[in-house]
Amino acid sequence: MVLDIKALVLDLGGVLLEWDRHSVTSLSSGQFLTIMNSIAWHDLDRGKLTVKEACKEFGATLEIEPSIIEHALDEAQLSLTVNAPLTQTIRDLKELIPDLELYIMSNISREHYKKARMLSLPWDIFKSIFISGEVGERKPDLCFFQHVVQQTGVDPSQIVMIDDTVENICAARSVGMHGLLADDEATKSGCALLNLLLDPLPRAEAYLKSNAKKHHCVVEGAEDLALKDNYAQMLLWELTGDENLVYFKWPSEELHGTPAGDSTNGCVNGQNGGSIKSDLNYGLWNYFYEEPVLTTRYFPPDADTTSIAYLSLPPKYLSMVADVELVLDAMATNLNSDGIMQTYFASDRPRASPEVCCNMLCLFYRFGRGADPRIRKTEEWVISCLKNNACLNGSRHYSTPETLLYFASRLRVECGPGRLANELDVVKGQLGERLGVPVNPLSLAFRISACQLVGIDEKLYRKDVATLLSLQDRDGGWPAGHFCCIGKTGARIGNRGLTTALAAKIIRGERGIM
Repeated sequence: MVLDIKALVLDLGGVLLEWDRHSVTSLSSGQFLTIMNSIAWHDLDRGKLTVKEACKEFGATLEIEPSIIEHALDEAQLSLTVNAPLTQTIRDLKELIPDLELYIMSNISREHYKKARMLSLPWDIFKSIFISGEVGERKPDLCFFQHVVQQTGVDPSQIVMIDDTVENICAARSVGMHGLLADDEATKSGCALLNLLLDPLPRAEAYLKSNAKKHHCVVEGAEDLALKDNYAQMLLWELTGDENLVYFKWPSEELHGTPAGDSTNGCVNGQNGGSIKSDLNYGLWNYFYEEPVLTTRYFPPDADTTSIAYLSLPPKYLSMVADVELVLDAMATNLNSDGIMQTYFASDRPRASPEVCCNMLCLFYRFGRGADPRIRKTEEWVISCLKNNACLNGSRHYSTPETLLYFASRLRVECGPGRLANELDVVKGQLGERLGVPVNPLSLAFRISACQLVGIDEKLYRKDVATLLSLQDRDGGWPAGHFCCIGKTGARIGNRGLTTALAAKIIRGERGIM
């Protein structure tokens, strides 16, 4: 939820300005903390003592010469630098929200503030600066906060305060302000502030469009490796309905669009279409867009990518591939010894995965083949996996339990009312148990999407939505996270575009936008 905010109140030290604790060589860290937590330091902040007077008291407490302490304070002052990312963020926000008022509220003596003013912070963008040494009160004194509220004339509920001290944030919230604790990179860089004040949906949509045909998968731990696949592209197309965002390779080896930066000219908009193909090979899709990576040199077509492709392709593109009936028959006869449909169309890879089975079953129901008796064992296995929480640690091909819950939720919607849907209701209980469990961003998006698909009360997953929204990056996209893996190595794969598209769909769902 975007807050109606009229003013930002920012701390200096630890927020707008950063200092290097290691630069203080005259005092140990313990000694420095002792004086900072002393009554004399508080009196220095409030303007009741000068620096020299305070250092005399510090010297008496630590039993060292006051001049040594004065030198340590000078060392700390000289180490101050401007927090450039946060400064740029608040400049950007001021341009985007002209009526937004900016203030500084800091515990700092008059003498130290005078020196701080020599730094290159854009002081002129702040409407007022509230300094404890001038006001005579310091954070977390409530009277200091009440003074700021009175002077700004802004309702506390429309003020966001950013501070690096928990007790100050607690005090700010106690008077009705919104508090952001600057204890992580997202807050220190201003990213958390952007997510609090700006509508996430247009930012997400802008990210998707500005990175069209660049939504490559990444491998966890090897983010520089761009893994180009057909699978994520198809999911992305289905989620957004925008084919201009994606690229993929048809089973015929023709290309639909090309990744940004590639020189190859691809087949676009089905221009090489024709009558429906009667050769099964034109209907079996391969996971990889390019040569396989992190696996065997030869990688066969698989039922997962094939299912997602047929589920995602708009009807006008079905003439580009084999008759779906051929594909369904190939799946229904590609069974293991338990009678369960297998993942690969290859005899040397006997694999079965409940997530893949969900997608194959979706395909059968989408094209009116839900009554096919050959898929019953597969249905039974999926239900058994859900009831017994078989994928609590993921599976060979998927890294988290959320993936099965998402694909099972899609299947529940696809199969329509009836026996299978009733059995798939078990997914609701499984989702309920997962709510609030920390997971990576893509898995979190899958979990929330699944909740929306099966109609779980949005109040129950509101905190998960808030967590997801807080993860939006400065550029409007979400982190890649991970959801599937390379079976041979276990390497986990994610996709920023996919996470962002899911997040955008979640937001639209929350707002009742189709």
